[in-house]
Amino acid sequence: MRSRLDPRPRAFLRLLLLLLGVGAVGRISAIAWAQGNAQVISPPRDQPVRGTVDIVGIATHPNFAKYDVAILDAYDFTKEWRWLVEGRAVRAEVPMVLATWNTTLFPDGDYVILIRIWDQGGGHQDFLFPGYRVANAMPTPTPTEEIAPTFEPEPTGTPVLTPTVQIELPPTPTPGPTLTPIPGIGRTTGRDSLGPEALIGAFLRGVQWTFLLFGAWGGIRLLRWAWRRLARRPRAP
Repeated sequence: MRSRLDPRPRAFLRLLLLLLGVGAVGRISAIAWAQGNAQVISPPRDQPVRGTVDIVGIATHPNFAKYDVAILDAYDFTKEWRWLVEGRAVRAEVPMVLATWNTTLFPDGDYVILIRIWDQGGGHQDFLFPGYRVANAMPTPTPTEEIAPTFEPEPTGTPVLTPTVQIELPPTPTPGPTLTPIPGIGRTTGRDSLGPEALIGAFLRGVQWTFLLFGAWGGIRLLRWAWRRLARRPRAP
């Protein structure tokens, strides 16, 4: 026969594992929540810095106590760290001036900005921001000899003769001969002799001469007829 085990130890073991899991998750969440945050917004990286500049950024922590700002040599962290701010108890949750950097106190070269955030338990976190180059030594410009400008005389131009413009007027038309009327023929006009008026006049003159000729011929015929009638009349004894 299969022996039956008491289920109570098994349930207790499950409960224990569950509590351990919840504790581990809570521990991890607490560690993650305890992380601070730091940023450098200005000055911009990879650009030379000169004179006195403000370091603008963020420095915050859930259990914030204070923050420090230091400048480190970019190639040797074992050199002395130059602290700009130490133990400033101001939470910078929004961008603000964290420190003022007088770069003239540092030799030209590459540097790293360090922001250290302290929590209320005495722990701290360091945030490194490389890429800053101090370049205060400006190259001395080489003086250039000023050369006096040379003035060259303007070339004398060849005189240009202005041509005389002659305006030619169109020739005045010569008046033609005036036609003189011939007596007995009629007045002659300057119009074309073959014009409509000339043709009508010639036609009328032709009709006139035709009537005259027919009238003369008719008169001659009438006279001849009358003569014959008189010749045929018997003479009285």
